[in-house]
Parts: sequence; C-alpha cells; structure tokens
Amino acid sequence: MKFKIITFGCKVNSYESESLKERLLEEGYQEAKKEEDADYFFVNTCAVTNEAEKKDLKKVRSLGRNYPSARIVVMGCSSQLHKERYTSLPQVDVVIGNSKKGMVEQCLESKTNDLVDLDSRHFHYEDTPTKFGEKNVRGYIKVQDGCDNFCSYCVVPFTRGNSRSRKRESILQEAKDLLASGIKELIIGGIDTGSYHDPEDKSYDLTHLLRDMLSLSNKPYRIRVSSIEASQISEEYIDLFASHQDILCPHFHMPLQSGSETILKKMNRKYTLEEFESKVNQIKAKIKDAAFSCDVITGFPGEGEKEFEDTYQFCKKIGFMRIHAFPYSERPFTAAGRMKDSVPVYLRQARVRELIKLSDENEKAYRKQLKGKEVTVLIEEKNKSGLYEGYSENYLRFDVSADKSIVGQFYRLKID
Repeated sequence: MKFKIITFGCKVNSYESESLKERLLEEGYQEAKKEEDADYFFVNTCAVTNEAEKKDLKKVRSLGRNYPSARIVVMGCSSQLHKERYTSLPQVDVVIGNSKKGMVEQCLESKTNDLVDLDSRHFHYEDTPTKFGEKNVRGYIKVQDGCDNFCSYCVVPFTRGNSRSRKRESILQEAKDLLASGIKELIIGGIDTGSYHDPEDKSYDLTHLLRDMLSLSNKPYRIRVSSIEASQISEEYIDLFASHQDILCPHFHMPLQSGSETILKKMNRKYTLEEFESKVNQIKAKIKDAAFSCDVITGFPGEGEKEFEDTYQFCKKIGFMRIHAFPYSERPFTAAGRMKDSVPVYLRQARVRELIKLSDENEKAYRKQLKGKEVTVLIEEKNKSGLYEGYSENYLRFDVSADKSIVGQFYRLKID
C-alpha cells in the first residue's frame, strides 16, 4: 500500500510528519511519488492563521473529490481546533488532533472517525524520534511541545496544549542516530524551545542539553537552535555559545512580535523593549558578528501609525538580518480576538511589505559587515542553476560553484 503525507505549517509539524513517514516505511508501506498513486493520505494541518486553515480544508476536500477510493487521515492543529470541519466530510476516514500522532497507524483501524482528544491542556509528551532528517544534511530534533505563555493573539496553547518536555536520554540518542546517518547540522526546536527542561530533573534546562550535545561525534557537525524567547536567554546560555562557536551556530532567532511597548503589553508578551535590547547587546558583547532574526506581527488591534513606526525603527536599530513579518489574524479562544480597534487587512499587508523591505536592507548591511571574513557553509543541494547552495553558521544563504559534488560538506567561504 502506498501513502502520501501533506504537511502544512511549522517545523514541528514537518518533524512529526517525517517520523510518521519513517514508521510507515518500516511497516512495509511505500511512499507514493504522485498523489494519484496513493492509497492513504495523511494531512498534517496548521491553524496559526485563518488563511492557513482555509488551505488545510481546501486540500482535504480536493483529495476527497479527486481520489474517492483513497483513505484520508487528518491530524494537527486545525483538526484539534475545529474537528467538526473534517469529521463532517464523508471522504475523511480518521480525524485526530495533536495527541495520538505517535500512533496514527493504529488509528487507521478505528471504527469511528473522531479520535480528537479535546483536553489539550493535559497532553502527555509523545516521543516520535526520527533517524534521517531533512535533505539528509540537516536534522530537526523536537525537544519540547506545547506552550503555557498565552500570548493574547496565539491559539497554540489551545491546539498544542500544555508545555511538556522530552527526556534527555531520548534526545541525545536521536542526535547520535542522526549524526551516524550522515546529518551534519542538528536543529533543536519545539513550540516553546527555551522552556525545555528534563521532565525528571527540572534543573536540567536547554543550556545543559546543548552542553551535553557538544561531544556526540568525532566527525564535523554543528548545532542550531531554531528559536528562543529573549526572556529565556540566560548568561550561561550566552557564555556557552560564545565558547563553542565552532559547533553552536551564532544565530539567534528571537521572536519580537512588536517594537511598541503599548502593543507588547496588549499581546501579553513577557518582556519590555529595554529588556529585549539588553539581551541582544549582551550577546553582541560576547559574540562578535552574531546574527539576529525575529518574527513580527503587523496590524495587531490598536496598532496605529506611531506603533508601527516604533516597530520599524526598533527592528532597524537592532539590525535583524532577517525579519519574518506576518499580518495579524484573528483566532478563536484568544483575548486579542475579542479586542476592538481592528486594523484594516490592507494596512496589515502593507506593513508586512515594509518590514520585508527593511529585512532585505538589514541583510545587505550585515553581509557588508562580514566583508573579508570567512564563514562555513553547509552545502545542502545542487540547484537548477548548477550551483551548490547552503547556509552559513549565521544563517546566510550562499551559492557555490564546484567541479564535483560537494553536497553534505562544510565549505569555507570568504565574503568579498
């Protein structure tokens, strides 16, 4: 029997889909190269925005319409949030949410299509390790799931549930397996990665975990943390990165969301702009040429021209070399969804475009700052132009010309 997995949303969803794929292959299923060849479809959904949920539902409906004889399993955040949208579709065989992802195969035998556990705030951690990783070069490792922060715009605490962490032994074993399979970069992530602690030892946090990951193999490899909140970065964390820049990538993705103190308070974020900037300056003082990126939401309720200008100027001041800007999207169950002073959608989108333009300018300035210096690029693939492409330790993308394949290799490059 052949299967096809369709994944929407974040890296955690991609990781869980990869785990499902590996388990299905081990059980004798085959991965279909084309949709028309599939006997089973697994759709891993996203609910971070209204637009994301529209894409989820559109895809599920089109699969049911185009392949009526195939079995369809829907899982993830959208089905956790709005299960009735999928259970009402006669073409859908099984609907689960964000629990039972580690036993999707067994769910195929269920006599009911509704297997969504509605008590998301009391989920247990489901360990679903992988062995091969992304592109056989980079391997994502999920160390934590869920969130307890309840930012006023975010539906994740209601879809992903309570914050819960994975045992260190399981994480370290997966890391060793990935490195043994040829992975060269380990990406440490989760829904709220910085809140990680060993469930059996609360004192063992993300810094301890990274320290234990520094000597997993004699072959060259490096470690990247996908994202961490400014409020979760300790002095010990910074010192660890400063003293191991050969392995720990000096790239810090720190979600900002807004550069306006007024909006940050309405968002229920856990820091002030002064605290955020202070953390950035602490990192810069110990790690020269550290790279910074962030997430920003535009058009949050009450964001006027002044509040957006404050955000723009703060992003310019920090010098984020990459800004992931998103227009605000009203979400059910959230405090922001009940707020007044809604910003027109066209303004939200226009402000996104302004921040993307600033992001491009900041990246050019950051590259100029590195002129004459060397970076290490992990080559991921050969592109359509015949060049080899990959990312440096500070997450800059480069194209490299070579006479023979250098995929999977670390390539030293001087920036001119």
